[in-house]
Amino acid sequence: MVFGQAPVTSLEGVEGPIISETYVVMPGDKLLVTISGPAAYSYETWVTYEGKVTLNMPVSRYASADPAITTVDAVRISGLTLQQAQDSLNIEFERYFRNAQVKLTLTRLRTGIVFVTGEVRFPGAYDASPVERVSQVIAKAGGLSPLGSKTNINLNRDGKLHSIVDIERFENDGILMANPFVQSGDIIHVPAVSGLVTVKGAVFGRGEYRLRTSALTTEKERISEGIYELKTGERVFDIIRKAGGITPWADLSNAYIERLIVGGNGGRKKIRIDLHAIIFERDSSQNIVLMNTDMLVVPPINTLVYVEGEVSNPGPFTFTPNQRSSQYVGQAGGPTNYAYMRGSYILRNGEKFSIREDPVVEPGDIVMVPRAMIKWWQDYVTIVAAIGLPVASILVTLSVANR
Repeated sequence: MVFGQAPVTSLEGVEGPIISETYVVMPGDKLLVTISGPAAYSYETWVTYEGKVTLNMPVSRYASADPAITTVDAVRISGLTLQQAQDSLNIEFERYFRNAQVKLTLTRLRTGIVFVTGEVRFPGAYDASPVERVSQVIAKAGGLSPLGSKTNINLNRDGKLHSIVDIERFENDGILMANPFVQSGDIIHVPAVSGLVTVKGAVFGRGEYRLRTSALTTEKERISEGIYELKTGERVFDIIRKAGGITPWADLSNAYIERLIVGGNGGRKKIRIDLHAIIFERDSSQNIVLMNTDMLVVPPINTLVYVEGEVSNPGPFTFTPNQRSSQYVGQAGGPTNYAYMRGSYILRNGEKFSIREDPVVEPGDIVMVPRAMIKWWQDYVTIVAAIGLPVASILVTLSVANR
């Protein structure tokens, strides 16, 4: 006879199928026990607080519309894997049925109590299932506080340190061992960070520090700024990686670190670094060890071209590759009547370059169009008029004096 069972209508979300050879049965698990052989029936049972499951038997060997069952014993299976528990029940049921075969099916996961302490928003005790990882339980506690470490979390089990949890490694590299499953009674302790580094500039950023998109233009902001945890011995490349990597518009040759000067009353010194050598050439001499409170700055390449002087609409213009100086002057509305085009030049990194041959402009260039000193005949009239009036006044004064 087969005792009818209510169908399972929902399951908790799990990463993958639970493996009977590795899943450890504990109080609170619910099991479907299926017996086949001389007697064929099934029933559901909980693993009790004592870690036992009941052995249920049919009251009668004869089939009926609503067969009754009774409990004849209880067997401890807590601490065994699902496969070991099934083997143990096989032996127990053979005392009642010759050649009985037992199969166990996990129909509901237990929940236990996990304690979260330290630098989280809401420390306390939380329900957790054995298929939840440390990061998921921390999320139940409101997440890390601003000073909470993501890389040095202590998972304590049975009164001793079980493992060091590195959620950052789990998030960045997908290392599951860095973010283990929890068990009932575990204590998750989140210590404060040992160091922080500010990263600003042309990096993609992570989490709340990502490059944001303007709601009006849908364009991404060109820089990100965020604070990232610093572990002992971490270098420039490690922190750049934490910050999401460099953007295509990063100025790799002009990056630098601002570091507090010891005894300098809050003053900082600038340490130049070559990110191109660090990232692409693996230059260890440039990949220096960072210190707590360092600020790593990755400036963006200037993608504007400035047109100044005697043009109709001076100002900044978006850089376009292979565009020449005359084209930028055209974008600025063209030269005014007082423009001295033969004396125009490009100002680049403090040096001047003539634009007589209409050179190609580079990002950050300033195209200067100076004013001509004397250009039209009206200028001469203005000058003569400006000079003539004072001279005439002087002559009249001298004439009166002579009289």
